[in-house]
Amino acid sequence: MNRILLVIITLLTFTSCSLQKEYYENGQLKKVGKLSNSMKTGTWKFYYENGQLFQIGKFIGGEQTGEWKFYHENGQLRQLQFFKKDAPINEWKFYHDNGNKEGIGAFVNGKKIGEWKWYHTNGELYTQRLWRKGKLISIISCFDGSGKKLDKGTLINGDGTLNNYDINGKLLETFAYKKGELVE
Repeated sequence: MNRILLVIITLLTFTSCSLQKEYYENGQLKKVGKLSNSMKTGTWKFYYENGQLFQIGKFIGGEQTGEWKFYHENGQLRQLQFFKKDAPINEWKFYHDNGNKEGIGAFVNGKKIGEWKWYHTNGELYTQRLWRKGKLISIISCFDGSGKKLDKGTLINGDGTLNNYDINGKLLETFAYKKGELVE
């Protein structure tokens, strides 16, 4: 009796999970993973059109969970992220395509919190920004690629402007914020 029950459970497990593959028009694999009850489950891999791995992570009940890794087209790690029931959690790390760190910050309950740091492609600190409950509160500092201090903008308590620069200190854009959110 126990053997029959084990065989039935095994058959149901294998028939309820199906391997799914999707391809680009050029024949390259686009994504691969399992579906269970029409929901993504287990490890899924997504690829660039050139065949290079783009991202890998796990699903439970159709929701992203645990560690996810994203890659640049050259194969270098791009992002290391964590999810719980599709919501971003914990510390996230970002990397430039040359392998240098690009940024680091944390999420709680799906919202950015605390100090987030961003770096230039040469590894030098670019900016430090303070977040509270998913809202940008202030810009702590801003530097060019050689460490020269730049005008960070006027953002205080979520209201004001944020200046965006390139590695040489050239002003690219100025963004307006109201109550910690970008004004479109």
